[in-house]
Amino acid sequence: MTLPDDPGTRMLVLVWGVLLAAAIPLAALTPVRRRAGGDVRSMWVKYASWFIMVPAITVPLLLGRAWTQAALMLLSFHAFEEFSRAVGLWRERGHVWLARACIALVYLPVFIPWYGLFMTMPVCLVILIYLYPVMRDRYRGMIQCSCLTIVGVIYFGWFPAHLAFLMNAAAGPALLLAFLLVVVMNDASAYLIGSSVGRRLLSPNLSPRKTVEGTLGAMAVSIALIFLVRFALGGISSLHALLLGLLLSVGGTCGDLTMSLIKRDVGVKDSGALIPGHGGLLDRLDSIVFTAPLFFHFMSHFYPGVMAAP
Repeated sequence: MTLPDDPGTRMLVLVWGVLLAAAIPLAALTPVRRRAGGDVRSMWVKYASWFIMVPAITVPLLLGRAWTQAALMLLSFHAFEEFSRAVGLWRERGHVWLARACIALVYLPVFIPWYGLFMTMPVCLVILIYLYPVMRDRYRGMIQCSCLTIVGVIYFGWFPAHLAFLMNAAAGPALLLAFLLVVVMNDASAYLIGSSVGRRLLSPNLSPRKTVEGTLGAMAVSIALIFLVRFALGGISSLHALLLGLLLSVGGTCGDLTMSLIKRDVGVKDSGALIPGHGGLLDRLDSIVFTAPLFFHFMSHFYPGVMAAP
C-alpha cells in the first residue's frame, strides 16, 4: 500500500533517509561529547527511539486519511492526560471527562470535514466549559479548574487537530510529513549543536540547556529543509520558504519553552516516561503542537490551492 500522491511517497522515503543518515553526525559527535564529559548514551537512546516513533507516524499514513486522523486524535487524548496529571486537574474527574468530550468534539469537524465549524470550536468549547460549573451550581476552585480545562482542550486538542484537518487536503500526507520533518529536525539540531558548541544560554530559567548557538543553528537547518521539501509544499516561492522556515523554527523553540514553563511551574522534570530518552508524549510534542496551527494557516493563506480537498 502506498501514499495517495507522489510527493507523499517521496516525502516518506526522505523521512526514512534522514532518520538513517542521522547516525553519521551522531557517530562523529560521540567522541567529542565523550571528551567533554557529555552523556553519550542518552543521545543514542533518543535516536533509537525514533525507530519506534517514525513507524507510529508513517503506518497510519499508509493506511489512509481516516486512520491518520484517528491516530492524531488518540495523541491528543494522551497528551491531555499527561497535562491533567502534571497540573493536578486529574483530581477533578468531572472536568477531566468534560475535557475528553470536548476533544472528541474538536475532531468531529475534522472527520466530516467542516472548516467553518472547526475554526469556531474554541469559542464553543470555552462557553461549554464555563457552563459546566454553572450547571453544577459550584464555585469553589472552579475558575482554576475551568481555565486549566480550557488550556488543555485548546492546546492539546484543537492545536494538533490542525494536522488532522490537514489530511483532508489532496496533498495532506506530503504536507504533514514535510511539517513533521522540519519541526523535529529543528529540535534535534538545536539539541546537538547546543550541546556540542553552545555557550550562551537562551532562557536559563526555563531551559538551562537551550543555547543561542543551538537555536541559530537549528534555524539554519529548518530553512534549508524547507527548501529541500518545497516539492511537497506545492513549490512555494523562495521568499515564502524562507519565512516558513523561520516561522517553524522560532515557533518550535517557543513551543519547547512553553512546555518547559508548564513543567517548571508545577515542579516536574518530564511529563511522563512513555518514550525512552524523551520522557512523556508532551516532551516530544511540545514544538509540534505549538507550530501546527502556524503551519496550517500559513499554507491556507498563501497557498489555498495546495490545501484544497481532492
